[in-house]
Amino acid sequence: MRVISTAIAVVIGFGVVGCQTSMVRNVDSPVAVKAGVSEMSPAQAFPLVSAAYSQFIDVRTPEEYAAGHADRTKNIPLDTLASSFDILEKGEPVYIICRTDNRSRQAAKILIDAGFKSTIVVTGGTEAWKSAGLPMGGSPVSVDPGKLDEKTRNALISALNDERRAFATYEAVLAKFPDTRPFLNIVNAEQRHESFLLPLFAKYGVTTPKNEVDPAKIAVPASIADACKAGIEAEKANIALYDGFFAFVKEPDIREVFTRLQTASRDNHLPAFTRCSEGGGGNGRGPGPRR
Repeated sequence: MRVISTAIAVVIGFGVVGCQTSMVRNVDSPVAVKAGVSEMSPAQAFPLVSAAYSQFIDVRTPEEYAAGHADRTKNIPLDTLASSFDILEKGEPVYIICRTDNRSRQAAKILIDAGFKSTIVVTGGTEAWKSAGLPMGGSPVSVDPGKLDEKTRNALISALNDERRAFATYEAVLAKFPDTRPFLNIVNAEQRHESFLLPLFAKYGVTTPKNEVDPAKIAVPASIADACKAGIEAEKANIALYDGFFAFVKEPDIREVFTRLQTASRDNHLPAFTRCSEGGGGNGRGPGPRR
């Protein structure tokens, strides 16, 4: 995102879903998944977890994970899941795999009880995934770097730099105003959002720029209300930034990630900062606005 003078670089996040009985849709796929706990075979889950944005976790131990895992999974051992909620999006489907599927079922219930909208158990687990001949390990799929035009390469770099500036800016705000919402709940989300952009760099052969943003050098407004007002302007600038990207970005997976980020900026973050600027935010812990 764009930081305007002392403006807050606004965090980009992910969209809103409906009530518990609704269908939850991954924006990268036309397939809607059921709210609550459901099941999919590895073959059914594969196209969904292969999308540009997906949450696919392996709840086995680190040792089991290191010995071989389904591609694109993030290792969150079952015994650490309850302390790892902040690195997952509650409003988006979470696909879960283990060795067979026993621990996945336990994890699915833990997440639903914690307020997650949709969890999908990959039946048969890693053993069934491997037997089906589906990708293992973490090797990214690469394409010819020449396929991506210079403007699109620069758009990816701009998006990543915005995420990094946003993360650093929120750290700076929280250093000055500890435990303040909506900033409190957003810092961890920034790291997740960066992680969705980085695979695109690997896939298209774009060199990942060095992160040179220092939170200590970021000027923070004098009050929480002023910080939120700056956030409003930065959100508006971010929405316009992505509109500009959509005029020339053609690659479906890049457009999907950009669409998700812009939608959350427009539908989640802008309203949250507006409420804050009008006195609806403030100090204190709690759920606050989530992305």
